[in-house]
Amino acid sequence: MTADSKPLKGKHILITRGGEQGVQFCSWVANAGGVPHMVQLIDFRPHEDPNAQMYMKSIKEYEWIIFTSKNGVNYFFQHMREHMNEFARVLPDIRFAAVGEKTRAELEKRNVQSHFMPNIYTAEDFAREFFEKGLTGERVLIPKGNLAGKTIAESFRSRNLRADEWIVYDTFYPSEDEGMLITLLQEDRLDMAVFASPSAFQHYQSVVDRNGLLGHSQKLYYASIGTVTKKKMEKAGYQVDVCPDTFTMDEMFAEIRRFYDGRQQ
Repeated sequence: MTADSKPLKGKHILITRGGEQGVQFCSWVANAGGVPHMVQLIDFRPHEDPNAQMYMKSIKEYEWIIFTSKNGVNYFFQHMREHMNEFARVLPDIRFAAVGEKTRAELEKRNVQSHFMPNIYTAEDFAREFFEKGLTGERVLIPKGNLAGKTIAESFRSRNLRADEWIVYDTFYPSEDEGMLITLLQEDRLDMAVFASPSAFQHYQSVVDRNGLLGHSQKLYYASIGTVTKKKMEKAGYQVDVCPDTFTMDEMFAEIRRFYDGRQQ
C-alpha cells in the first residue's frame, strides 16, 4: 500500500467498541495510516431473567424468533444450551428474523436460516416491512438486550399479536479505560471518534460532562452507525460527520476513508 492510499495517515481515531470488532477496526485504521485508540465504552454480559426457564420450555409455541443484534443471537444460544435437544426438534417449525446482515450471519454460523431481514437495518423499518410483506405471527419471541427498544414488540401488540421480550444480555459501561479517554481528550490527541451504538455515545458524553471536557470534545469529527445513534448524538449537540447508509462496521470504515480522501483533494 502506497502513501497515497493511506487517507488516514497521522489521524488519531477513537474506537469505542471492544472485542473482535474493535480489534478489527483498529487494524483497518492502522492499515490506512491512522493511529487507533481503542477505549471500550460498552460491554455485554448474560442477563439473569427470572422468566428464562419459562421462555426456554415454551420455545415450541413461538412462530417467529426475532433477533435485533448479533449479541441477541449469541446470548440466546448460551441460555438455550440446556434445552438444545428439545430446541433442535422444534427448529424446523420456527421461523427466524434478523434486523441486519451481521445478525443474520450470526444465525447462519449455527446453521439457522433467517426468513426475513428488512432492507434498512432499523427496528422501525423491520416493523413496517414485515407486515407490508404480509407476514404475521400469533406469538413471537424477541431475545434482546436490557437497553433495546420496544418498537418491534409494540408493532405486533398493536395488531393484537403476542410478542414476548426475553432479556438475554445486559449492556454496561466498563470503566477501566476511563482514564485513558480523559487523557486523550485533555491532550487534544484525537481527530475522530467512532460510535456504533447510542449506549457507547451516552457513556462517552457522561465522561466528557463529568470532567469538563466539552471544549476538547468539540474539536473532533464524529462517525456513527445507524440513525438511532446519529439522532442521539445530534440531540446532544454533536455534529455527525460520517454515517454510512448500510449499518455495519466495514461500511463505516469505508465512509471514514472517503471522508478523509475528500479532505485531501
